[in-house]
Amino acid sequence: MKQFLRALRWALLILLVLAVGAVVVAWFIDFRQTDQDLADEFSGQRIQPTVHRYQIRDGDRQRTIRFMETPALAGDSALPVVLFVHGAPSSLSFFNAFFKDTALLNRAQLVSVDRPGYGYSDFGWVETSIVKQAKFLQPLIERYKKAPYLMIVGSSYGGSVTARLAMNNPNAVDHVVFVSSALGPGLERTYGISYLVDSPLLHWGIPPLLRLANDEKLSHRQALEAILPDWPKIKAGITMLHGKRDELVYPSNVTFAQHHLVNAQMRQFLLPENRHDIVINKREYISEILLDILTRSDVKETVSEQVVAAK
Repeated sequence: MKQFLRALRWALLILLVLAVGAVVVAWFIDFRQTDQDLADEFSGQRIQPTVHRYQIRDGDRQRTIRFMETPALAGDSALPVVLFVHGAPSSLSFFNAFFKDTALLNRAQLVSVDRPGYGYSDFGWVETSIVKQAKFLQPLIERYKKAPYLMIVGSSYGGSVTARLAMNNPNAVDHVVFVSSALGPGLERTYGISYLVDSPLLHWGIPPLLRLANDEKLSHRQALEAILPDWPKIKAGITMLHGKRDELVYPSNVTFAQHHLVNAQMRQFLLPENRHDIVINKREYISEILLDILTRSDVKETVSEQVVAAK
């Protein structure tokens, strides 16, 4: 018995040291790149993205939103637009690999954005309302709404914001790709430590990036309930990718979407071996799906033009 208690004490001590060490390390990691870091990363490419910012009012204050885009083509040669929205904790850099994909770069104008509070969009200034986050990203919809085709790709929490953007812009957003997306209220895991971290004693000692993600997590159910009546407003085509072994954002989110997307056509890809890791471990697979969607949009446009000409 004494040996068991001694081993248990050592195990708890080790866990405590690891937890404290993780928190200390997290203070120095924020998953974001400066503008110069991004310029250096893509400097050798033929098609290089550029970084921009815009400001939008939030009550009596201004919010700054940073985004990155590849070059647009003018006039009749205009490219479709693919806008990536990241989850938590993360930043626009989460999608860098897509900005190095030659096939995608040749086929679409790629855009990624730091969600409010992340990256260099007022880092640390959290916004837990999905409605307000979508409002802050609305200038991007305005910027690209005249593109021949507008697709939004939302990952994890980013899928929630993407859904709201599609609700607000049924005539501008042509397709939405939900990747491991949290869409249904309560259909995700919330660990007990999240509530502990939210206590006044610990909250401000937690690294900003983790605090942001935790604040969003604990407010997520209420934020999703706020947009629950508006799912029928989505008219865009829908593609869902979800890991069957996802224990963070449950696969039942796909079933939720099937029941609530009553005015949208939906395809789903349930990956049997994947957890909440699709963007990282299935990046090429996602690119193939995006290219397939863009190709299908071309076919529809061509058919439409032929019908008009026949008349």
